Amino acid sequence: MDFLNVFTVALSLSMDAMVVGSTDGVEEPSMPWWKAMLIALAFGLFQAGMPIIGYFVGYGFRDMLSAAIPWIAFALLTLLSLKSLVEFIKSRKEEEEEAMKKVSFGNVIFQALATSIDALCVGFVFLNLAIAEAMLSFSIIGITTFVLSFGMVMLGKLLGSKIGWFRKNAAIISCIVFFAVGLKILLEGIL
Repeated sequence: MDFLNVFTVALSLSMDAMVVGSTDGVEEPSMPWWKAMLIALAFGLFQAGMPIIGYFVGYGFRDMLSAAIPWIAFALLTLLSLKSLVEFIKSRKEEEEEAMKKVSFGNVIFQALATSIDALCVGFVFLNLAIAEAMLSFSIIGITTFVLSFGMVMLGKLLGSKIGWFRKNAAIISCIVFFAVGLKILLEGIL
């Protein structure tokens, strides 16, 4: 097992979760540290869990799944994008300064699932490893995602609390980010 290769894969897989985590922090700048930790934990668990599923599904379904994964991720992230756009429009219509928004647990799970769909394919990449080595690799991916996502949620909180523009426009920022990440995954899968 090449640790540099595993760490590089972990970094690239965690990018989507980092971006989404930072928008969660912007959206809820008063979020307690433990909630930021739970968000990062959800991202880390999904980024570690999806390759495990891919690993055990194996080559039997590889061709069928690898073609559909970019489309599934794009669809889920587009739904998140549209949800954020609706929230932005509703907040503009209300135009009253309400209490800070709260990032819901259900939304975090949906985000974690959507950003980890592409990690399913990583399980196929590691089929040449023994089970123990593959599980260690997937653990490294999950831990890397957890650490980096936690840092980005905290950075998003800082931006959201210090710069009012980010907080006021968090929903439209989320809309753009979710759609861009979904489009990136789709284009990477097609090209």
